[in-house]
Amino acid sequence: MPTAKLNGIDIYYEEHGSGYPIVLTHGLGDSAGLWTPLAEALADKYRLVSWDMRGHYRSEAPQDLSAYTQDIVVEDLLALCDHLGIEKAVHGGHSLGGYTALRFYEKYPERVSALVLHAAGPGYKNQEGSQDWTDRLASIADKQEARFGLDARVSAKELRTGAPQLGEVSEHVVRGITNVERGVMAHPTFTDATKVEIPTLVIVGENDKAYQASAGYFEAKLPNGRKVVIKNAGHPAALEQPEAVNAAVREFLDSVDLGS
Repeated sequence: MPTAKLNGIDIYYEEHGSGYPIVLTHGLGDSAGLWTPLAEALADKYRLVSWDMRGHYRSEAPQDLSAYTQDIVVEDLLALCDHLGIEKAVHGGHSLGGYTALRFYEKYPERVSALVLHAAGPGYKNQEGSQDWTDRLASIADKQEARFGLDARVSAKELRTGAPQLGEVSEHVVRGITNVERGVMAHPTFTDATKVEIPTLVIVGENDKAYQASAGYFEAKLPNGRKVVIKNAGHPAALEQPEAVNAAVREFLDSVDLGS
């Protein structure tokens, strides 16, 4: 299993195919395996890189909560790209991973040629909403720690997090997931979609009620965006309806001028 020491911790990553690089980040409680169907579908033309975010599955889970912020995860993503010699890529992600791709673009726009936002949101403009979100995640973390302890390695299914299809495959150290919930996901800063100038694909499952409003916001505000609704799919559409998601991403990538 390929790992690299990045920002002082071991980060797991995978590569599929060759060609223009596509770097994909998973959501809370998931892993690089979320992107396996897409990676296999695009490997004939593109180089798909996916990874386990700090605190998840095969990557290291630092002890200290201060090691878990959205800014640190963005720096992990930068370090991974540098490690793999990727100067510029299409960046994308699912849920938390999509938000991370947006934040990466905000900080390093010269490193991103296009975005794929899969069931992702822009963060909170309203402070009350941000606090409610943060408090809810902290409450979930409290329950997980009380049930399993900090150092146990527990399946995503038992933790009741992540995509059900990965539930018994992805096993996380409890402190990693709870630190992500309390740190990385706390008070997500709002991203102004009107300032995202690059081509952006927004994907949402038709049954993903929690992210319909976010997808609508992106559709209305992105200067160069397009939205695709995946039928008969909920939040993890890439696993529930992989053929539809794969086709939508392929069509988008093939339509964008990615250079050499």
